[in-house]
Amino acid sequence: MSRNNRPEHRLGSLFFHRQTGFTLIELMVTVALGTTLMMVAVPSFVQFQRNAQLSDAVSNFISAANTARANAMKQGLNTYLVPATGTNWSSGWMVFADSNWNQVYNEGVDEVVLRHEALSTDITVTTPGASSLTSGYLLFNGSGYPRLKSGAFGGGTMVMANTSPRSSSIIVDPAGRVRSCKTGTTGCS
Repeated sequence: MSRNNRPEHRLGSLFFHRQTGFTLIELMVTVALGTTLMMVAVPSFVQFQRNAQLSDAVSNFISAANTARANAMKQGLNTYLVPATGTNWSSGWMVFADSNWNQVYNEGVDEVVLRHEALSTDITVTTPGASSLTSGYLLFNGSGYPRLKSGAFGGGTMVMANTSPRSSSIIVDPAGRVRSCKTGTTGCS
């Protein structure tokens, strides 16, 4: 008789099948560990996301300022970086070349070089001290220097902050150099 046809082997095979899957206790422990990890990870991820949005906003503003400066030197025209609405930099911004020299944007006359959408509501923008940024513009003349509309040297500081709380200062110096630094660090005003 073959080995597989023996009665004791067939009966024995019924008792030796292993069951696969998870027990209820194993499943509950896994869910508890997953929940604990999520409680730790989600706040860190939210803070990471807010810090990334702040870094992106700072980089985009510096890029817009450098674009305005480069365009001013290239075309020999006053080029402005202005908020999308009034003096509210959080509403976004626009870079335009002032073709008719009237110090304001005229649609159809002045060339729009760049536009940026509104910032996240988690980001606040302040302009400490008196500067053209407080008045709602950053002007570069044809030589690439920041100026006030009156012709005096311009420049200034803008602070972007998020709710984490983290903040970065954007500094435009009288020579036209635009840089950022973490607010409160040495050399950052």
